[in-house]
Amino acid sequence: MSTLPLLAQKYFETIKALRHDIHEEPELGFEEFKTATKVKAFLDSIGVPYQDQVAITGVVATIKGKYPGKTILLRADMDALALDQDPSHSLKSKVQGKMHACGHDGHTAGLCLAAALLNEYKDHIHGEVRLMFQPAEETLGGAKPMIDAGVTEGVDMAFGAHLWGSLKENHVQVKVGAMMAAPDAFKIVVKGRGGHGAMPHMCIDPIVIASSIVVNAQSIISRSLNPLDQAVLTFGQIHGGSAFNVIPNEVTLIGTIRTFSQEVRDLIPKKLHDLASGIAKGYGGDVEFIYEPKYPVLINDELAVHHSAASFKKIVGDDNVHYLEEPNMGGEDFAYISQVVPSSFIYVGIKKDKDIIHHHPSFAWDDHNMIPLGCGLAQCALDALK
Repeated sequence: MSTLPLLAQKYFETIKALRHDIHEEPELGFEEFKTATKVKAFLDSIGVPYQDQVAITGVVATIKGKYPGKTILLRADMDALALDQDPSHSLKSKVQGKMHACGHDGHTAGLCLAAALLNEYKDHIHGEVRLMFQPAEETLGGAKPMIDAGVTEGVDMAFGAHLWGSLKENHVQVKVGAMMAAPDAFKIVVKGRGGHGAMPHMCIDPIVIASSIVVNAQSIISRSLNPLDQAVLTFGQIHGGSAFNVIPNEVTLIGTIRTFSQEVRDLIPKKLHDLASGIAKGYGGDVEFIYEPKYPVLINDELAVHHSAASFKKIVGDDNVHYLEEPNMGGEDFAYISQVVPSSFIYVGIKKDKDIIHHHPSFAWDDHNMIPLGCGLAQCALDALK
């Protein structure tokens, strides 16, 4: 077993306070100025150099070993969500309409813990560890502009981790190959002809058209895809109408498409556009279809995954590291990193008795889970540099 968890106790209260400070002042994508300032203050306190204002709010710290060697990248995301927190929580957001509902406050503080641990070992390190504090993971893909700024140049292997609400505390999951989906978005504006609700024969009702599109769209998954392919098509928003007795001119449908292969990723939006357009024309209406590709599929490198599994076993024990059999339909912009560097993304459990739901006002977890997170990432770097 590793000695890092014991060494982590030296920093735990400071890291806990840092996480609470970040949690109380959540910031959305590319607005993480206060969060970055808190990270920089901690790095200053332990004497770790860094470059700031990378991709607006990103911070890149560097721990150089005494001897030459490889370069390992560790990454954490810093942004929060546009969501009001459950007021009953003991640890509260002080900013209305914003909260850390996905664990990024813990990712950031956990990577700071990893920085402190690695800094203690720097005289024994062969090579360099690069610590990537990234903005805007949730919706804007902050990893991509950081890569464009050069953060992955010369990197031999990369590791990232996510606190995971459906996995028990002190347990870890890894996966070779595709781990998380491409989380694309779409919008369909259904255009009809509005009028009096009592005279539908004089209108082209976009609500009826939109309803037919929503119901029939699922046939794309069940009848246009190979049954062995995995994909999700979900409508998340419907907007239309202003009064009980008025048929509107337009209805807007907004949703997401989740896929694991480029072939399926290309197919579904084409089929959805054709289906929506055909249904609308059958009623005498029309549609405007907008498709927004977002992050790529997160694909883990086999060697990096085995490295991360072996390293986390030293932190949480052999029996508590598990290889996932199935990927997750969630999206994660660490996928941009895994496209250019051999990488492993790791789930670190925070569940006690029941699942903790991400992106929910009641999302909450215990601070001690930052120890396996931070120690595990630090151990990944130390072992990979050997």
